[in-house]
Formats: sequence, structure tokens, C-alpha cells
Amino acid sequence: MSKMIHKKDVKYLASLKNKKFRLLNNEFVIEGSKLILDALKHNQLIQKIIYSTKVENFNAIRQQSKKHNIALILCTTKDAERISDTKNSQQIFALLKYDSFITAKNNLNTLNGPVVIIDGISDPGNVGTILRTCSWFGCNTIMITNNSVELYNPKTIRSAMGAHFHMQNIYRDTIENIVKYLKDNNYEILGANMSGSNFSQYKIKSNNWALVLGNEARGLSEEVKKIAHLIHIPAGDKKMESLNVAEAGSIIMHHLFKK
Repeated sequence: MSKMIHKKDVKYLASLKNKKFRLLNNEFVIEGSKLILDALKHNQLIQKIIYSTKVENFNAIRQQSKKHNIALILCTTKDAERISDTKNSQQIFALLKYDSFITAKNNLNTLNGPVVIIDGISDPGNVGTILRTCSWFGCNTIMITNNSVELYNPKTIRSAMGAHFHMQNIYRDTIENIVKYLKDNNYEILGANMSGSNFSQYKIKSNNWALVLGNEARGLSEEVKKIAHLIHIPAGDKKMESLNVAEAGSIIMHHLFKK
């Protein structure tokens, strides 16, 4: 039989809706049986699983929890509503620990394979969608600038639908340090920009390329514009002024990985 949750634990889990406490403790909460099963499958650092009712896939979660020696803790419906950051709680949660981000500055590790850089993107839904696209194409290295939305924001987690668990390397640093690190590793740097050349006519030279996706309103950092090869997606019938950054990223990634 599962243990009953303590009030202080409910308070702590609810506090992780706040960015300050996620960053302070390197922990975050995921919600829903599908996401929890995916985290279990990819051996994430699950500290405990909290539930108020035996939801769909509960038996599979219980079996996996037992296998990985993860505590299952019972809470009330009211507790679940307090822990959840949505209006309609899914009634099951997992507390996860995440590793500290890698910094690009002074990093002597050799980088290999495609990289996607999130340069000042502020919408958590866009970042989550970009992570999903990266996961789909097997791009497992992400770099995110310090002025971007936090990677473990609950809305980013929901939007990414488990893509966080597929990333092998996550860097967080200033765009200046990221660009220098890429140049030191002889990377071909591409920037999505409306004034760039037609992306379909661009041929990548090797598998060591980095795609930079910029802020929704301001676009790419000046640092990127100076050194990147700028590419854009030409409009079909020119009725739309622009594409959402996550949509543009998906189209460009499809082209680059096809090459």
C-alpha cells in the first residue's frame, strides 16, 4: 500500500511551479501517465511518483516504479489540484531531478553532429515544439541562451511531450560564448532570418551544422547575424507575412536532415 503524502511535500511540489524554486533545487514536476511512462522508459532521475487515483496505465507505472525502486505516494484530489499547474489536474505526477546545464565557455569537449540553438525565444510553447522537432529528427544537442524562456517551465514540458527526455546534451550560456564554442569546433552556423538566402538552395557542407532560431519579435542576436549564413523560407503565395519560429524551425530542420 502506498504511503500518504505529507503536507510539507505538497507545499514543496506546488512551489516548483515557480521558476525560482526549480532553479534553486534542479527539480521539476511532470504531470500525466503518458509523460511519466516516457520518463521511466528513458531512465530519467525520478525522485517519486504522486497520485490521487489509479489513472490509465497505472499498473504499468507501478510495475516500472517497483523495478526502479521509485516510491509511489498517495495524495488527495485537493492536493493534486494544488500541485498541478493546469485547471484540470491529471491526478498523477512525478518529481524529477535534472542535471546542471553544460556551459559553452571554457568547455574543452569536442562537439559532433547537428545542433539547434534557441536564441532568446520567450514563448514556452515554441521552445517545447522545437524540442519535439529536434527529437523527431534525432538532433540530441540543444543550446539555449540565458535570455530564453526556462527549459523546465511547465508549459515547455507540456508542449515538448517528453522530448526533454531524449536530449543527450543541453547547453545554456550567452550567445557570444555559444557562437565562440561552435566556431572553435569548426561548425557551419546557419541563422533563420527573413533577409537570408532561399533555404532550399543551401547545401550543408558536413553533418556538423548548427541552426540558430531567434526571438519571436526581435529575431536573431546581432552576434549571430555577423557570423552565420542567413537562410529563409520563401512564401508560397505571399499572403502571410511570416511563420511562427517553431514552424519555421521544423521546415528548415526537415530540409537539413533530408540533405
